[in-house]
Amino acid sequence: METAILWHTGPLIDDDEVAQVHALAADAESVDGAAPLSEQPLLNLRARTDDVVHLLTWRSGELAGYAQVDRRGAVPSAELVVRPAHRRHGLGFHLLASAGDRAAAPAGAAEGEDTEDGAPDAGQGVVPGTTPLRVWAHGDLPAARALAARSGYVPVRELLVLERPLGGASGHPVPPLPAGLRLRAFVPGQDDDAWVRANALAFASHPEQGRLTVADLQDRTREDWFDAAGLLLLEREASGDLVGFVWTKVPVGQDEAGREGEIYVVGVVPDAQGQGLGGLLTAVGLAHLAAAGVTTAVLYVDGDNVPAVRTYERAGFTRREVHVQYAPA
Repeated sequence: METAILWHTGPLIDDDEVAQVHALAADAESVDGAAPLSEQPLLNLRARTDDVVHLLTWRSGELAGYAQVDRRGAVPSAELVVRPAHRRHGLGFHLLASAGDRAAAPAGAAEGEDTEDGAPDAGQGVVPGTTPLRVWAHGDLPAARALAARSGYVPVRELLVLERPLGGASGHPVPPLPAGLRLRAFVPGQDDDAWVRANALAFASHPEQGRLTVADLQDRTREDWFDAAGLLLLEREASGDLVGFVWTKVPVGQDEAGREGEIYVVGVVPDAQGQGLGGLLTAVGLAHLAAAGVTTAVLYVDGDNVPAVRTYERAGFTRREVHVQYAPA
């Protein structure tokens, strides 16, 4: 069967196309138990940049597969999803091969079509050593591992999802602060530049978090889950310099009987690291979530970030699942 994959840069064409991608992702999550597209690709659906490439393919009148290549980092990254009803026909293989082609292609082209005929040969679309693309597989599902192996990709990074139960607010008081430091809520518009600078310093070596811009921050502040009171800044009393922050996230529309909240990000600038502020800010975030009625706290951390993993384990977090990033062997 011929597989036609349409691709274009910039935002998706209209709200209907955006809705189709969200519906496709929701359909896959209902079957797999893991969301196939993370936050940044969903924000990128409306991004006006030629460095984001959308790849779409239809079967039987519906969106059957979607992939996205983000070329804004040092190494291009991608995420993809195939609708469960259209799996086991090579569609994921073709999407991954086309994503590799888009990652390796020179910038300039805005749209096009990739077409594959018949059954794909193993290794098609991947030339070892020439395609720098890295691809996320959320939940580390067996089908994703099989697709990666067939396409010549190997694991290169793990992102752990940790969780812990929360009791009432009385069990999570706000911890005392070290002398000379104060805690306050983020003020949109006033603190944007300072937060972006502190985040860049705290995550200078992180491939995604460290490159967030003011525009990226403002994209998140427009999301329905954003609450400025849940982004807490730790600063020096004398100078007002920002030394760390904890950002929490509570998705809307949850059942009040079992609400889940996230320690979205904890950051400490380099000259304040090694003083236990990461653990302090984690406790501050847990206190805020508990006060908001959250019953389970979750967070994401790179598996090789040993100091952070140990900090979270001491705070009572255990592993829930793992996301794996693959790259050509």
